[in-house]
Amino acid sequence: MVVKSATKKKLMDLQIDEEYAHKLADDRKWDDVKVLTPGQIAQICGIDSGTAQRISDLMAASLKSARSAAASTEKTVVRRKSAASRRRRKSMLPLEGFDDDFKIGQILRDVDHQDEIYQQLHSASIDANVSLTPRMLMDLTEGIRARGIKKITPSKANRVIESAGASLVMSRADPHEAVGITTAQSIGEPGTQMTMRTFHYAGVATVNVTQGLPRIIEIVDARKTPNTPTMRIYLNEKNSKGKPLRTNEKLVREIAAGLEATTTSDIANIDVEVAQRYLSLKLNKSNMRLKNMSGAEVQDKLSRALRLYIQADNDDKPSELKIIPGIAKKEDLETLATDPPTYTDLLQLEDKIKKLQLKGIRGITRANVQAGENDEYYISTIGSNLPKVSEFAGIDRSRTYTNNINEIQSYLGIEAARQAIINEMSDTLEGAGLDVDVRHLITVSDVMTSSGEVRAIGRHGVSGTKHSILARSAFEVTVSHLLRAGIIGERDELRGVTENIVVGQPIALGTGSVDLFYIPDET
Repeated sequence: MVVKSATKKKLMDLQIDEEYAHKLADDRKWDDVKVLTPGQIAQICGIDSGTAQRISDLMAASLKSARSAAASTEKTVVRRKSAASRRRRKSMLPLEGFDDDFKIGQILRDVDHQDEIYQQLHSASIDANVSLTPRMLMDLTEGIRARGIKKITPSKANRVIESAGASLVMSRADPHEAVGITTAQSIGEPGTQMTMRTFHYAGVATVNVTQGLPRIIEIVDARKTPNTPTMRIYLNEKNSKGKPLRTNEKLVREIAAGLEATTTSDIANIDVEVAQRYLSLKLNKSNMRLKNMSGAEVQDKLSRALRLYIQADNDDKPSELKIIPGIAKKEDLETLATDPPTYTDLLQLEDKIKKLQLKGIRGITRANVQAGENDEYYISTIGSNLPKVSEFAGIDRSRTYTNNINEIQSYLGIEAARQAIINEMSDTLEGAGLDVDVRHLITVSDVMTSSGEVRAIGRHGVSGTKHSILARSAFEVTVSHLLRAGIIGERDELRGVTENIVVGQPIALGTGSVDLFYIPDET
């Protein structure tokens, strides 16, 4: 691989990602690159058509501005962004079109509209004017079939709908009902039965994912990073070349190899020659084959990352590399005898090389291909990096999921984070064999996300930011809250539960939400 540095620099000046600029500049001059079509760009870089079109538009715009500048006699000053600002720049992905029918199909993918019992219950609900969602009707259908009933009469369908409608009305929260206290009791009581242990993650060898009570604590504490971050990555139906992708195990494994972060230690044995003051890297061919890398590629990436001269035993297919601290080019070898590197430089270089990432996405330490439904393959990972994974060609962004709630909030927004809290808590409780009504979990997620960001339920989050002074001081650090409120002259309106209990008066919920008066009969 011979990368034209001038071409690569020009592409990066046009705000094109370094990875794509490096591939486009491979043995190509600028005159060769600027005439490439979007299809050719997509094939060279291995990206989707939308990203390739964006790169093509950037190059076309630069050519147009160059012609305009040449035609103009006015002197212009071009200020290019620094390399640091280019690295910080976030790449923008093209917006995906929203298909209403496809989205509804995804939401109702577990609902069988053709089921005879489902259709009978649906008709009965319309006749009885009882509003039930398709998911509710499907749950009723599955409950009937679980009892061994294959067919029901119209009268039985009506009775089922009437009973379901009555239960739905009874399950609603009454005005001024203390739903927060009910939620706390409903989650706290079964939570005491959860064991402090981890469960084996099905399908991924030697992976233990935090479950049970530790996972619940992680969620309500709004930890920035979970103890065991994982992702489930789904792929598009076809790749950029129009070939089947999600059902092709070989292509999926290639993508998994590209996602998995590869360090120098993963593909080479590093030996330190103390006497000679150099590092020797013996490349492991079997590991490089698994990572889909070549010796020349390793040599090139080490040279660019370290900015040092990398000596190889074979220029075409190197199997052993030699790196000397401070030697940036071949000519510097002449001064090596008079100015040898220090032992400290050697150790620092060794530490840097061991941690150097040569390929993949930072944070994804492992990526395994799993077989799903309908002959589909997906990728399970150890580690999470949702923004970077979403930029990868072939990834189905609409279905890819991570258990890192803060990562979801920063990339997809607060509504997605709210749903993720519900999903994670529900899955954790079900995994422990506990049944908690989803509405209690919704209450917790609403409280945690009501301010527009994910907040912990504690003194650094929800409890510590309440408007009531007494409510804050009753939780933790009582003296600090009362002292601060006294200094600034803060007032407590006594509208919540905790503060009213502290002062010994009825709370504004339940019977405390109404006033009763006795008016005797005057006659």
